[in-house]
Amino acid sequence: MKNKAVLPGGHKYFLEAYKGIRFQHGGVGNSDVEKILLEEGYQPIRFPEGRRFWITFKRFQAMNRWLRCIPDGAEIVCQFPVYPRMYRLMMNKLSGRNIRLVILIADIDGLKTGNKEMLEEEIKLLKTAKNFIVHNSNMEAWLRQYIPAANASQLGPFDFLAAPASANRTKSREICFAGNLAKSGFLEHLAGIPGLNFHLYGKGITSDMLSQDNCRYHGIFEPAVMPGIIKGSFGLVWDGESVSGPSGSLGEYMHYIFHHKVSLYILAGMPIIAPVFAGSAEYIRSEGIGWLVRSLEEIPDLVNKITEEEYRLVIERMRPLAAEISTGRHLKNALHDLD
Repeated sequence: MKNKAVLPGGHKYFLEAYKGIRFQHGGVGNSDVEKILLEEGYQPIRFPEGRRFWITFKRFQAMNRWLRCIPDGAEIVCQFPVYPRMYRLMMNKLSGRNIRLVILIADIDGLKTGNKEMLEEEIKLLKTAKNFIVHNSNMEAWLRQYIPAANASQLGPFDFLAAPASANRTKSREICFAGNLAKSGFLEHLAGIPGLNFHLYGKGITSDMLSQDNCRYHGIFEPAVMPGIIKGSFGLVWDGESVSGPSGSLGEYMHYIFHHKVSLYILAGMPIIAPVFAGSAEYIRSEGIGWLVRSLEEIPDLVNKITEEEYRLVIERMRPLAAEISTGRHLKNALHDLD
């Protein structure tokens, strides 16, 4: 019997996202994760791309070559959700081998959308692995409902490979919100919050958002430049349709996730205002980098009570955290914690 071919790279690999369906999370997408994995000595598993009918066959051939070449004992990291069908098939085939499959959960689409059928399919795929990198303790507890013996480490804030902003901010009543505006229906009700001005960044702006006198839309920018250009004194973390509390599946989903915009605001040196029920709330509280509210209607009084000295101290606490986020330290630590 011929010896199995072994690829170089220390037997550490990652499933490289297809360029045609790359997804970005608030400016910190899977491309940053892949850069960090390359730094850590992981080799990309890459399939042919294209839209022609024979590409599926080429991908199937490529998958089988990789399955023959990847040695037992290897480690493979994949980002979840896994969209390419061939990658999902490959994960199922690897689950029966002596392979350390590590799933980095970026999102859980079934939870986010409230789609039970989608969630069932996602849980089925998650069960192909035993090792996971999750956002926080809430997500880890959710995962253990379905995979009690999961070996999990917590990522905390997502890494964001961009330069931290150098300029100091001063306290004002200017609030920044950056992200996918289309899924943030609460932004259409900001006119009902007096005494605040909002700076909006991202795709999906609506006419109702633009029509509000206290909102200014700045457009869409490359993620790497965002920390240095976003305006405002506070960075807002919020989701759903209501300014008064969590609503709908997106509002509930906040409990499980670490919003990527948290990392953006840290790099921007912008103190954070977030929900007390957010997955990032404990981190924000423990690191002393922001304030927690139950409703956006609490923000005007909150801003009035924050002193200039309190505001300055929060900015100082953000500086070392920005250095960690901008160098990939969180993912590197999470990978090592699984060992």
